[in-house]
Amino acid sequence: MNKNTLKRCTKCVMPETWSGISFDEDGVCSLCSEFMKKKNKINWKERQKILDKILHKFRRYAKKRNNKYNCIVGYSGGKDTVYTLWAMVRKYKMKPLVVTFDHSFTLSPEAEWNLMEIPKILDCDHLRFSIGNGLRNALCKKTTGIMGDFCWHCHNGVGTFPARISKQWDIPLQIWGEPTAEYQTEGAYKLEDIEEQDEEHYQKVFQAGIKPEMALPKEYAISDLLPMVWPEGNFKLKAIYLGNYEPWDQRKHVEIITKELGWKHNKVEGTYVDWDKVDCPYESVRDWQKFIKRNLGRTTFQASKDVRDGLITRKEALRLVKTLDGKRPKAMDKFINDVGILEEDFNKLTKRHAVIPTNRKE
Repeated sequence: MNKNTLKRCTKCVMPETWSGISFDEDGVCSLCSEFMKKKNKINWKERQKILDKILHKFRRYAKKRNNKYNCIVGYSGGKDTVYTLWAMVRKYKMKPLVVTFDHSFTLSPEAEWNLMEIPKILDCDHLRFSIGNGLRNALCKKTTGIMGDFCWHCHNGVGTFPARISKQWDIPLQIWGEPTAEYQTEGAYKLEDIEEQDEEHYQKVFQAGIKPEMALPKEYAISDLLPMVWPEGNFKLKAIYLGNYEPWDQRKHVEIITKELGWKHNKVEGTYVDWDKVDCPYESVRDWQKFIKRNLGRTTFQASKDVRDGLITRKEALRLVKTLDGKRPKAMDKFINDVGILEEDFNKLTKRHAVIPTNRKE
């Protein structure tokens, strides 16, 4: 499939192969339509009042229980989680426990610094959890075969591990950054919705239809996946997205965390910015998987967002897509060595999940 033969949105450059996307009679995609609704519908002053009440409630909750922490911030060291942590500490005067489910791949020096040093700068306690390489690699191979994505272990752990800590440590309030509706098109959540993470939300957004028993490698037991499984039983949980309560402006956030915290940039292959997805050394490999499956990469997605924000023209976006998307990443060599999989097998397993476009007109 040639990326130039895809039907694309007439406003941005998102193609018909993106999961859940739809187009109106003018050829405008559902992402662009939702963006316009968000601009017109959300009363940010009212949302801020709601947030203030939530934070006040859980400050009191922690104080009554003599708990040092009044919230959890799920943290990767990437731009969104760093801004969320900065906002909670500096802007909203909260006392978070920083919780990281580590994908367990070796980070770049910049990403490692962002992950470990920024919580210290903000005087936060930080809990970092990693799974072993054997389990990681087995899961990467298994989930590439069953869904064409080696990142299942990371996505699930990011959603479930903080929930397990909330239950065990009695810290009900979790603060996340960018709402999933900013990039999900499955229809589960709209941009004007106030999303809250619970087991149902986790299953829709993080689990991607692949339950733990489906992802379980044959050489492991289901108990080995417990950090990536939603905790059993009832427990107090209020998991909110900061981007539902204040406008989410990535570039503005990057400026803040760079100036205030010394957050380190590190350009990922296949992008034209140096601040996106710096928290994973193999994000470009995952983007390559997306291209194999859906004929789009990170540039398509970022450029489409920039068109909606009025930062670039659609013509410029198309030029960037043609220049940057669809190139085998250099990081692939190290990835296949780390995971222990042949590139031929990796590509073959991924191609099983390729999406065939229904309309090949530009």
